[in-house]
Amino acid sequence: RVAVVTGANKGVGYCIAQQIVSSQLFNTVILACRDPSRGEAAARALGAEFMPLEVGNPESTLAFIAALKSKYGRLDALVNNAAIAFKASDPTPFAGQTKPTLDVNYYGTIALTEALLPLLRASNANPRIVNVASMAGRLSQLRPDLQSRFASPTLTLAELQALVRSFEEDVSAGVHQKHGWGNSNYGFSKCALIAATRVLARDNQHIKINACCPGYCRTDMSSNRGGQPPEVGARNAVMLVEMPAATCPSGAFIQNCKISTW
Repeated sequence: RVAVVTGANKGVGYCIAQQIVSSQLFNTVILACRDPSRGEAAARALGAEFMPLEVGNPESTLAFIAALKSKYGRLDALVNNAAIAFKASDPTPFAGQTKPTLDVNYYGTIALTEALLPLLRASNANPRIVNVASMAGRLSQLRPDLQSRFASPTLTLAELQALVRSFEEDVSAGVHQKHGWGNSNYGFSKCALIAATRVLARDNQHIKINACCPGYCRTDMSSNRGGQPPEVGARNAVMLVEMPAATCPSGAFIQNCKISTW
C-alpha cells in the first residue's frame, strides 16, 4: 500500500506522515513537498520517501503524478495537508491574498485530487482521501442562502467551482461582504474544501473521503501560538486513514477525533 501526504516536511503534515509510517499499514509513505532540502531531510528522519510537489502549480502537479505512476503505479491513501495562510501582520491587501490562498488551499488541492482519483479508484486496499481543513472553514461564515448552496446534497464540483469564482470576483470588486461572503480568505478556502469533500465522497463511494480540523496547533502557520502540539492535531487525519472500512465514515468533518458539525 502507498500513502501520500502533501506539505509533510514540518508541522501537522510531518506528524501525520510520522504516525502513518508508525502504523505500519503502508509499505511506502511519500512526503510530497515543495522544499526539496526539507522534504528529503524529513523523509530520511521518518524512513519515508520524498517526491517534489508544489500544490497549485500545474506543471509540478503533472510531474508528481507522472513520477508516482512510474515508480509505484498505485495509490491507496491521499492526505491533502499542504496549505498556506497569510499572517495577520502581512501587508498584502485582502484582495491580493485571495488568489494565492485559493490556488493552493482549494484549486490546487482539488486538481491534484481529481488527477489521482483513477489510481485511488483502482485500489482494492480500502482507499482513503483526507482533506485537512479547519474550524475556520465553518459554514456559518456564509449568508444563509449561500450556506444552503454549499451544503446542498446535489451540489456538483462544477457548481462549487462557480461559487468559488463568484467569491473571487466579489472580493476583487470590493463587495464580498455585501454579497454574503465571509471576510477570511483562509476560512473561505477551507469552507470550499469541506464542501468539495462532501461532493467527492458522494460521487466516489468506493473511497472513504473525509475532511478534518487538526485544531489550533503550535506550528509555523500559527506562529507557534496554538494550544496543542501538532502530533495531537495530526491524529484527526491519521484516524481517518487507519480506521477499518466498516467503521470509517465518508463525507464527514472530523474535529477532536469525532464527527463534528460543519
